[in-house]
Amino acid sequence: MKTHEHDEIREMLTLAAAGVLSAEEQKQVEEHLRSCSGCREEFAAWSRLTGALEELPTPQAPIGLVERTKWAMERQAAVKAERRQQRWLFAWLTAFAWITTLLTWPVFQLVGNRVGDFVDLSWTHMGVGGAWVFYILLTWTISALAAGMLGRRRMQEERAI
Repeated sequence: MKTHEHDEIREMLTLAAAGVLSAEEQKQVEEHLRSCSGCREEFAAWSRLTGALEELPTPQAPIGLVERTKWAMERQAAVKAERRQQRWLFAWLTAFAWITTLLTWPVFQLVGNRVGDFVDLSWTHMGVGGAWVFYILLTWTISALAAGMLGRRRMQEERAI
């Protein structure tokens, strides 16, 4: 027998001992074992080891492991979805704050002098730039408060579940 064929058979001995070779490969290994004492000894050792491994008890998963794993995976997916939803909510609230600021600026200009007179604040002394900064800060503060209230409400809803 050629050395190359001998090495191929030797590599298949562990699989032959485990009984996982195809019928053709198993026949090829058995034919080789009749003529090669070294491989026969190695096959016998692998067969003893395979037999000993088969006698070992099969470990069992702890009770409830599948349910706990499934629950943990579902919870992790829910947390990811919630974070994604919170990012979108924050983006929409930011866009809403900007749009509200830009769209209500003309209204603020129309009624600003009346409000300024009421609180004894003259917009003309502040200038358009100062009024604009004040107005942006006011609308962003209101938007931040709305976002905070929405977040708090959401957390309370989650705790209730």
